[in-house]
Amino acid sequence: MEAKNRPNYLLIFIALAVFTLVETLVSYVQQEAVKLPTLIVLAVVKVLLVLLYFMHLKLDSKVFSYLFMAGCVLSIPLILVLMIVMPMIV
Repeated sequence: MEAKNRPNYLLIFIALAVFTLVETLVSYVQQEAVKLPTLIVLAVVKVLLVLLYFMHLKLDSKVFSYLFMAGCVLSIPLILVLMIVMPMIV
C-alpha cells in the first residue's frame, strides 16, 4: 500500500531533464518576447516539481505547500522588476 503513495522519482527526474532541454533550446530563440516568458514559466514549473516531490511537500501538510508556492509566485514580480531596473542602473 505504501508504495502506491510514493511518487515515481525517475519520472520526475525525466520531466525535469526534459524541461531543462526545452529551456536550453528556447535560449537560442532570437525573439526576447517569446524567450523570456517561456523560460520563466519553465523555471517555475521546475521549482514546483522539486518542491512538491523532492522536498515532499505534496504529502506534507498543505500549509507548508501554500507557503512555498506563495513565495515562488511572489518572487516572479520581483524578478521582473529587477530585470527592468537593472539595465537602467548599469
